[in-house]
Amino acid sequence: MNTRNTHSLPWKFYLTLTADSLLAFYLASFSLGMFITHRGADWMWQGILLGMLYMFVIFACSRRLIKLLPLPALMLFIPLVPLIAIFVIISLIPVLQLFK
Repeated sequence: MNTRNTHSLPWKFYLTLTADSLLAFYLASFSLGMFITHRGADWMWQGILLGMLYMFVIFACSRRLIKLLPLPALMLFIPLVPLIAIFVIISLIPVLQLFK
């Protein structure tokens, strides 16, 4: 009987998928925060463009997570997403204060 496990580690794929999405969301939030704290006199069109890019990053990350994670993982992950987003935004406050 062959007891060797030939399957790849599914948790490693899920961990890298979550880390990639969290990093993309963190960088997008950081760039939006830097723009808001350092905007110039003519900021309206740049703000609209950056806001659209921010929404694209959120949409792309959530679409990728929904497409690749199994349903039980999504059922565990969906209630945690607002809490994770709040932690990301709160953790950005000291970082943005360093650059001010």
